[in-house]
Amino acid sequence: MVDRFHLVKNLREAVEAFLHNQRPALQAAAARTAQALTLVAGSGPVTPMYRGRHQCSQAWQQRQEAAQQQRHAAWVTTYTAIHTLHAQGLPVTTIATQLGISRPTVYAYLRRATPPSPRSPQRSGQVLRPSMAYLIQRWREGCTDSLQLWRELRALGYTYSSRTVSRFITRLRRASEAGWAPETQTSPYTRPQGPSARAVSFTWVCPEAKRSQDAQLYMDQLRQVDQAIGQAYTLSQAFLALVRERRGNALETWMTEAAASGIEALARFAEGLREDLAAVKAELTLPWSNGPVEGQVNRLKLLKRQGYGRADVGLLRQRVLQAA
Repeated sequence: MVDRFHLVKNLREAVEAFLHNQRPALQAAAARTAQALTLVAGSGPVTPMYRGRHQCSQAWQQRQEAAQQQRHAAWVTTYTAIHTLHAQGLPVTTIATQLGISRPTVYAYLRRATPPSPRSPQRSGQVLRPSMAYLIQRWREGCTDSLQLWRELRALGYTYSSRTVSRFITRLRRASEAGWAPETQTSPYTRPQGPSARAVSFTWVCPEAKRSQDAQLYMDQLRQVDQAIGQAYTLSQAFLALVRERRGNALETWMTEAAASGIEALARFAEGLREDLAAVKAELTLPWSNGPVEGQVNRLKLLKRQGYGRADVGLLRQRVLQAA
């Protein structure tokens, strides 16, 4: 008997593998989401940003772009070499040894139908996130001097550098020049580079009722951008419905549809389910679950890690019993 958590986890990983080859669609959906949010929020007129002290940042940006181009060229070279050696019949271990990379990297590149697309660095902005609403408000009031805004944040308890504030103000300026609302720059779903395939896959399997407004809007736009993505979304949501509603009797029908969909990642996922079909059906039908067992195993692993690898069976037994 398997557990529903790992079924959803394996589905999410299959979706992530599928989205790795859909980078242009992810970016297009982000642009459409930003435009939609702009229509909802509305953007008022703003004055040009003060550039005095940070004019030199253009040279830094050029160096960053040049370095990114070099990294992308190396990725494409590695992708081409892997597929060439694989076409010659060389095993994965030999390919990894010749190219000086790991076997998981070889497998990941073999799963791709196209070379990796160039990526822009995505800054999480976690330290600035609590202050973004204040910065947007001051931006709408006409204050676009990043140093002045940084001083105001310092007075409110902000303890980080002015460069982080400057980067965010630059994003607001570029959004304003593009006609987008400032609110679009607070979400990874509306940035020009778009969210990562991994981030989208987590939103993909999340129930709609638990998604944020921008996340739901992004998923709606993404399904409209590409027909294959829309088909994959429909199939994956149907499987999630089987898991949440425990309709194991419809599993084989879903597996047949996934295998015939032409979406390789979901077809592989369905084939994996077929290898342990009885256990999967039992999990999607019976009221019992091995979730408590998984929880106890996780707790035992946590206790062992807290001993830094030096906890023997006797010590672990005492800690488990004491915690109980």
